[in-house]
Amino acid sequence: MLLKLFKQSYFAQIAFLFLFTLIIWLPAFIKPYPVIMSTSNLFTSFLFTPPFLNTNVLSVSLGFVVVLALAFFLSFIFSSHNLTHRNSFLAGFLFVLFLSRTPGHLGLNPALISLLFLLLALKKLLENFKSAQSYNLLFTASLLFSFASLFTPSVLLLFPIIWVNLIIFQSFNWRSIPISLVGLISPYFYIGIAYFMNDKSPLFFEQMKAILLSSIQIPDLPKTHDIIELVVAALLLFIASTYTLSRIGNQVISIRKKTTFMFWFLSLSILLSFINVDSSAREIVFIPFSAILGYYFSVVNRQFWANLFISLILIMILIQNYSILFYA
Repeated sequence: MLLKLFKQSYFAQIAFLFLFTLIIWLPAFIKPYPVIMSTSNLFTSFLFTPPFLNTNVLSVSLGFVVVLALAFFLSFIFSSHNLTHRNSFLAGFLFVLFLSRTPGHLGLNPALISLLFLLLALKKLLENFKSAQSYNLLFTASLLFSFASLFTPSVLLLFPIIWVNLIIFQSFNWRSIPISLVGLISPYFYIGIAYFMNDKSPLFFEQMKAILLSSIQIPDLPKTHDIIELVVAALLLFIASTYTLSRIGNQVISIRKKTTFMFWFLSLSILLSFINVDSSAREIVFIPFSAILGYYFSVVNRQFWANLFISLILIMILIQNYSILFYA
């Protein structure tokens, strides 16, 4: 049933995506819940501390708008590069489900801003295939990765995916390394200058040290419900990946290389979520995860099981999110 909704006309899918997102987020509008905030984004934490952003209704409203924007933008990127069916918003709907899976995620948080910059960087990387402006796209993507790391510092560990992209697209050379590093360092360079001009250079180095230390901390062992989620996600990902990989060889070279890159992106983001203590880093996994599942669910022959799975996930998320209405 749900899959059929995302095979309708273009504007019908937009309406369905907006409606489902509103239904999922409605409990937070009625009774706002404390949003999960990471303390590792030392350089941008001030953006989330002013009184007007601490207003619960405003936080939920801004979070709702950003999540919707991310879903539409992600769907546009994947469909325009033929990673999912054209004019399909199924991947965007899955992205909304994953980003709204608990009441603590129903609001504006730094991870959402980081995801926006990562999607912008991903768009540039995918456009890099046989582009005449390869260096410009490389620098821009590196710069966007750096902006994303200001909100989720562990994104820095994902930076090598840029070089993986160049290798897969066969556009890597010695100039790629310094160009990408200049893009990565630039925002921190100017932030350091601002600290220096305000006689706070020691604080800048202390914060940089804290970010580096937080990036290499080993997280605690997952809890029982986390293990269940991981097992279900791993099983589903294995099935979807097996189906998708078996058909890569039949695709045109651009789709084949871009799909291969998305699997590398998925692998490195999964590794990042396991080796980093920052929980917001786990949100990155949902970018390639949504693309792969979106493609699989749209082409799989046995639609019954796919519909059943998505429906169960949606029901469980709704139960969990609406449960906050019954708290004292």
